[in-house]
Amino acid sequence: MSFRKPWTYGFILGLGYLGVSAVGPIYNTYVPLQLADFGLSASMVGFVMTWDNWLNLVIPALVGAFSDRTWTRFGRRKPWILASAPFAIVLFPLLPLASSLILLLTLILAVNLAISVLRAPGISLLGDMFAPLDRSKASGVINLLGGMGIVMALVGSGAAYDWGPNAPFLLGAGFLFGGVLVFALAVRERREWGPDPERLRSVRHWRSPDFRSKRFVNTFLLLLAIFFSFSAFNILETWISSYARFFLQQEPDRIPFIVAVFAGFLLLAAIPAGFLGSRFGQKRMIFFGMAALTALFAAGAFIGSANMLVLLLAPAGAAWAMIIINLFPLLYSVGGEGVIGMFAGLYYTVTSASAILGPQSVGFVLDMAGRDFRLMWFVAAAAMTLGMITLFFVREDGTA
Repeated sequence: MSFRKPWTYGFILGLGYLGVSAVGPIYNTYVPLQLADFGLSASMVGFVMTWDNWLNLVIPALVGAFSDRTWTRFGRRKPWILASAPFAIVLFPLLPLASSLILLLTLILAVNLAISVLRAPGISLLGDMFAPLDRSKASGVINLLGGMGIVMALVGSGAAYDWGPNAPFLLGAGFLFGGVLVFALAVRERREWGPDPERLRSVRHWRSPDFRSKRFVNTFLLLLAIFFSFSAFNILETWISSYARFFLQQEPDRIPFIVAVFAGFLLLAAIPAGFLGSRFGQKRMIFFGMAALTALFAAGAFIGSANMLVLLLAPAGAAWAMIIINLFPLLYSVGGEGVIGMFAGLYYTVTSASAILGPQSVGFVLDMAGRDFRLMWFVAAAAMTLGMITLFFVREDGTA
């Protein structure tokens, strides 16, 4: 099998990922405000904003599995991306122009569905195009560019808003169009990236899985570890602003700059995390990142100032990079080469479930404990500990 180099083609895939990543911050910033303007309650706004997670529970896994088993003259993954991306590009700028709540909700559902379809085939190319030892390096490049897309979208949309409420959405659609265009022109899928003897064995295994087999148990444990670790991350992502505002008494306009420290160190650590995963093993670096975050989250309950929070979030961002950069490559190695699309989809299924259940669990705890926001750190540390324990029993070589 012929594999690509991690730098050039990692950059190409990263540009596509940049486009998708740029849409999210704009959507999450402005759509809740639109929903509120139409008179929706806070709980209903929260419900609508989880639609993407509910779709990602099912759609990426189905599309990824279908893409594993199909081939067209355009390739295996590209048809799904090129069929769904135009809908997102065209419909996304229409969101702020919706004249009724029904129209807005319809557009929200359509945009989320289109993006949900392209996710698994897009990230599956990380497994298709790169040799196992190069996947962590390529993942570092891809996630670095994805993070840059988030930063560019946040900064650019703030400036663009002065031109009109639809300008940020046009900017997001432009990012997505540019990324998909580079991907469409530069990526040429090859049929030999598909089933070879090892990949065919993986396909046969997952079509009729033995639930007691070492590969099944191993893969289940890894998906469970992903669920716990992302539950911890989503707890932090959802509740950190409330913690800073109501416990540390920070003004709302300062909170984004505090949280940006986490994102900044995540970007700085993306490439080194890929190198370390290739050099020392993906599981080892993920385990290290989980252990570091467990300790940092536990310490978070005892900080008493914004400066201390910044000092905690900096290494936390770097530790999270060790996890997310190496998770996809490890999942492909453990699950098997022939079903990369299916496991890309299952990754989104598991992480979407964590995005729904993790923050919700903390909400219940806070309601029962009188909104003591320090408790979020303990729940996050407990979830990360469970992820670390589960990961311990996963074997990188496919045995257990």
